Amino acid sequence: MDLRAGDIVELRSRLWRVDGLDERVLTATNIDGTEIAQRRFFLPFEKPEKASINPPDPRILGDPSSNKLLIQACRYSMLHGAAPLLSLQRSSVIPTNYQLVPVVMALKQSSRVRMMIADDVGLGKTIEAGLIASELLARNLASRVLVVCPRNLREQWREALEYFFHIDARVISSLHRRGLERTLSPGASPWEHYRCLVASIDYVKSGVVKHQVLEVPWDLVIVDEAHLAAKPHQSGENQNVSMERYDFVRELSLRAKHLLFLTATPHNGYTDSYASLLRMLDPALVSGSVSEPSINRNVAIDHICQRRRKDVEDWFKERSDEENPFPERVQDEVQIDLIYDEEKNVLEMISNYGNKILTSAEGGSHRVQTTAKWTVMHLHKRALSSPAALRQSLKNRRDKLHREIASQEIEDQLSITPEELKATALDEDYGDETTDEGGSYRADRATFGSLESKKSELEELERIIPLAEKVTPAKDSKLRKLARDILRTAIAGHYGPAKIIIFTRYKDTLDYLEREIPRRLPDTKSDVKIITVYGDLNEAQRKERLEEFQKLDAGILIATDCISEGINLQHMANQMIHYELPWNPNRLEQRNGRIDRYGQKVPTVYIRTLVMSDTLDATILKVLVEKARNIRKEYGFAPPFFGDDANVIDIIREMGIELSSSQKTLINFGGGGRAEGEVNPFDDETVERISAESFYGQADVDLSEVRRRLKDTEELVGTPEDFQRFVLGGLKSLGCTIEENHDLHNTLRIYLANSPLAVQGVDEVIEQASFDPKVALRNTDVVQLNAGHPLVRRVIELIRQSAFEGMGAGYGRSAAAATADVAKVMLLYHFLARFTVNTKPPSVIEEIVPVGCDLVGGTVLSAEEADALWKSKPAPMRRTEEEILKHLERAIDPSVYEPAFDKRLRERLEAIKVERTALKKKFEGEDLAWLEGIDDVALASRDLLSVNVYYPASPGGAGR
Repeated sequence: MDLRAGDIVELRSRLWRVDGLDERVLTATNIDGTEIAQRRFFLPFEKPEKASINPPDPRILGDPSSNKLLIQACRYSMLHGAAPLLSLQRSSVIPTNYQLVPVVMALKQSSRVRMMIADDVGLGKTIEAGLIASELLARNLASRVLVVCPRNLREQWREALEYFFHIDARVISSLHRRGLERTLSPGASPWEHYRCLVASIDYVKSGVVKHQVLEVPWDLVIVDEAHLAAKPHQSGENQNVSMERYDFVRELSLRAKHLLFLTATPHNGYTDSYASLLRMLDPALVSGSVSEPSINRNVAIDHICQRRRKDVEDWFKERSDEENPFPERVQDEVQIDLIYDEEKNVLEMISNYGNKILTSAEGGSHRVQTTAKWTVMHLHKRALSSPAALRQSLKNRRDKLHREIASQEIEDQLSITPEELKATALDEDYGDETTDEGGSYRADRATFGSLESKKSELEELERIIPLAEKVTPAKDSKLRKLARDILRTAIAGHYGPAKIIIFTRYKDTLDYLEREIPRRLPDTKSDVKIITVYGDLNEAQRKERLEEFQKLDAGILIATDCISEGINLQHMANQMIHYELPWNPNRLEQRNGRIDRYGQKVPTVYIRTLVMSDTLDATILKVLVEKARNIRKEYGFAPPFFGDDANVIDIIREMGIELSSSQKTLINFGGGGRAEGEVNPFDDETVERISAESFYGQADVDLSEVRRRLKDTEELVGTPEDFQRFVLGGLKSLGCTIEENHDLHNTLRIYLANSPLAVQGVDEVIEQASFDPKVALRNTDVVQLNAGHPLVRRVIELIRQSAFEGMGAGYGRSAAAATADVAKVMLLYHFLARFTVNTKPPSVIEEIVPVGCDLVGGTVLSAEEADALWKSKPAPMRRTEEEILKHLERAIDPSVYEPAFDKRLRERLEAIKVERTALKKKFEGEDLAWLEGIDDVALASRDLLSVNVYYPASPGGAGR
C-alpha cells in the first residue's frame, strides 16, 4: 500500500495518523479514543487500510458552544506547522529569551539533535534541556527518553520533568527497580516498558545493568554533569585512570538518536578530556589524534551553547527589554580568631597526634603511608569544622583501635582506599558509591601500624579526648561569631527575608549547630525554626524538609553537600553561610549557585565563608579562592579544579607559600607534586587554553523569527484568554464545579468528583488553580493549568472524542446560530488538513482550515471574513430544528463545499511553501541536514470536522 506521513489509516479497528514509515515498521498516532499515543507496528503482521473521519451526521444538531470547544480542542492537540515552539504550549516554564536559544539551535538539527548546553551555574540548563525534550516529544521526534545524572540529582530531574513539562519520568535504581517491576508482566524489562527514566551514572555504567540499558533504542539521552563522563586525562601511557563512566556514555552516545550533554564545567584544562565529550556528540567537531586533538570551532558552534553569567548579563543590557533577572552577589570571608586557650591547645595537640600517625605508618607499604597522610589531613579538617566533629572522629578511632587491640589484629585492614580518603580530605567527587557522611566515618576508622604502635596511638587518644571535650560550645570562637554577630543580623531581616542556609561538610557539625544555635540566639529569636538536610535522608525526606523550609517566613536551613548540586534554592533564601571553607573551589561555587541564579526573588544575595585564622584554611583562601575569584572576574569563568589531576596540596607546594611548621607537616607529603604534563588550573596558559577552546555565547542566534512565529501561533491557536475560556468551558461541560477562591492571586477551586475527569496524580479537588504561570511559579501550592497539564489533556481528549461519537448533548460537529453579521444563510466549515513535509525523515503538519461560503450562491469568504463569522455575536434563534437539519443535510454535500475548500487549501499550501522557502533561503550556503526537503510540502489527507449554519438575525433574511 502506498502510504506516507500524514495519511489516515484504519488498523486494529481504530484510526491512526501515519507519522513515519519504512519497509517493515509503521509509526502512527491514534486519532480516536481518549488515550492518544504513538505506537510502532510491524507491517508483515498488520493490514493498515487508508481511511478518513466520517463527516458530521446531518441528523444530529449540536450547539455552538460544543462546536467551539471541539475546534479549540483539536487546535491544542495538533502538530502546528506555524508553531516554532510547541514546548511552550505544554510547559509550566516562563523562559526568558536567552533560554530559548538552545531549543532554537536544536530545531535546526531536528532530525538528529546533538548538543552540549554548558551555560554557567544558575542560568537554567535543566529548563533549557527540558524545553528541547518537550519539543522533540511534541513533534514525535522522540518517544523514549533516558536521563543520566549523579545520584543526588535523580529526584530533582524527575520533579522538573513532571512539574515543568508534564513528562511522566520514573527514577530507576537497584532500590526503585523492584517497585517498577511489580506492575510489569514476568520477565518484562522496565528499561523497555517506561518511556522516560532517570538513573544515576554509577548505576548504569557497569555490570548487567549497562547491557540492559544499551539494548534499548533511546530516542533522547540527556547526560547531566557530563564532565564526569569525559575521558580522564592521562599524562603517560602507564597512568591508570578509571574509564567506566566514559566508556559507558561513549557507547550510549553511539546508540542514541538525540544526545544532550549538560555541564557548567566542560573543560578541565586538558584538551583531550574536553575533546572526548565533543567527539561523542559528533566526530566532526574534533580533528587530530586522541592524545593531541584540535577543536573545530566552526563546526562545534552549531552544537555547543556555553554562556558565562557575564555574557547573559551583557545580552540583557544590549538586546532585551526585560530586566536583568540575576541578583547581585555580595560575598565576604569572615576571619575567625581563636580567643580561647583550649581551642589553641587542641589544634596543637592534633598536629602532634598527626605526626604520631605518620610515624606509625612509616614501616608500612606505600598504600598504607599514603592512607596515613590523607587520614591526618582529614582529622585536621574535622578539627577546623567544629569541636563536635573532632571529638566524634577521635572517639571513632579510639573504638576501632580498642577492637583491633582486643582481637590482636596486626595486619593492615583498611576500611577505605587512599583514593577515597583523598576525596574525603579534599572535598572531591565520591561518585555514587558512598555519601559524604559514610566517607567521613570510614576515614575516621583508617588505622594501621604494628600492634605496639596501635597501643601507643590509643594511649595518645585517651589523653587527647578529655582535652578536646574542654572545648565546650561556650569556648567555640566560630560558633560564637556565627550566633552573636552573623545570625543575629540576618534573622533581624537586615539582608532581606530572615531565612539563612548554612552549609557544612560534616553531619556531626550539622547536629552540633542544630543543637547549639537556638541556645545562643537572642531570646526574641530563640524559637526560629531550624531544619536540617543531610545525605542519609532518603529523597522523600529531603523533599519534605526543603518544602517545609520554603514555607517558613523566617528560619535556618543547615545542610551538608547532599544539596550542593542541582537543587534550586533561589526561591527559599538569599543568604548563605559556609561554616567551613571547602578546599575545592568547584564545590564552593556549586553551593553559591544554589541561590545566586536565575529566578532569585531578592535583588541581592549575601554569601559568607567562615575561615579560621592562622590555619591551613586561611592559606587555601589566599591561594585558591581569591585567585579563582580574580580569574572569574577577568575571564568570566572559574578555573577548573578537578581532583583527578590537581589538588590543593600540589598547588600550595608549588607556589612556595610561607607556612607555619604545623601546616608544612600537613602538605609535605605525597612525593614531588604532579606528574609531568599535568596542568595547574590557575596557570595563565591553562586559563587561556580553556578560553580559546570553549565558550560559544550564541549571541548571534536570531530570535526575531521565533517571536514572529510565536505571534502567528497565537493567532492560529488562540490567545491565553482563549485558552482559559476553553478549559473552563470544557470543565463545566464535563460536569465539573468551579468556584472562585477570592484570594490575592484570583485562584480557582475545581471539583472533579462527579465528572469523567479522573486523572492519575490529580486530586478530586484542586484547591488552588491558576492559568498564570507566574503565580504558579511563585506559589508551589497553586496548580498551573496549561496545555500539558494531565487534567487539561484529559479535557482535550474527551472533547475530541465527540468527533467520533455521534450522540450526546455535547455533540460539537454541527451547530446553528443567528447573527446580525450576515444577510443570508452562510456556512462555516472547519476542515482538518494534514500536510507531508518531505524532510528526512518526513514530518507532518496539521492545521484547522476554516472555509466559509453561502448556502445558495456558493460565494467563498476570505480567511478574514471566515474568522469574523466565527467570532460573530449571536442573536436569538428563530429557526425550527427541522428547518436547520434540512440545511445541514445540504451543507455536507461535497458539491457545496469542495470548490470553496479546494481554493482555500491551495492558498494555504502555497503560503506554507513560501514561508518555508524563505526560511531555507535564510540559511543558504549552510550545510544543514534539517533544511533538506523543508519546502517540499504536499497535501496528505483531509477531513471535514464540523459545519456551522449561520442565519440572519431577521427571519426575513435571504437564503431561506
